[in-house]
Amino acid sequence: MITVEQLKQLSTAEKLQVMETLWQELTSNPETIPASPSWHQQVLQKTEHSVREGTEVIHDWDKAKQQLRDKFK
Repeated sequence: MITVEQLKQLSTAEKLQVMETLWQELTSNPETIPASPSWHQQVLQKTEHSVREGTEVIHDWDKAKQQLRDKFK
């Protein structure tokens, strides 16, 4: 297992890659992920309402990830 000290030694790009790998692994077996807390549905509904009203902006996830990667190279 990787330790906090080992993580601190990684570059930002490497840390982002570790996060991406962890996310891919977690989502490969969605049945093992606990259900979202009850408040989460309320937050999602509020966000959906804001998007419909035009007060919330949606960003393309792939573009957002690339912008973050470019920013933290």
